[in-house]
Amino acid sequence: MVAIKQDEIKVVVGAGVFNNNPGWIQTQEDELNLLDKATWEERFEYNSISAILAEHVWEHLTFEEGVRAAEICYEFLKSSGHIRCGVPDAFFQDEAYQNIVQIGGPGPKDHPAASHKIVHNYITLTKMLDSR
Repeated sequence: MVAIKQDEIKVVVGAGVFNNNPGWIQTQEDELNLLDKATWEERFEYNSISAILAEHVWEHLTFEEGVRAAEICYEFLKSSGHIRCGVPDAFFQDEAYQNIVQIGGPGPKDHPAASHKIVHNYITLTKMLDSR
């Protein structure tokens, strides 16, 4: 695969089935893996991406995997680039919500939260993204 070259590259990691971001490159885990730098090198040049959007992705990584994923993302971000990382909120004070987003999810193995490995709050998320 040839590395993508354009003025402003914006990437959605783990885009799912919906394209809610026209003009952004939509990716799935099997084609752009947060923990596999080679999948990034196949598609992008270092310091070439303006924005990375990852919603409901980082909670499926351990804290250590999240740090590694952030390190890889930062290698491909422009110096002025940014990551928008949306995850369930461990500080949201609603018992039903916390039951759904908890590590391992609410019970059913086919539930989207069944593969949650962490529930972040702004402190853990900041620490993870600033660990480089």
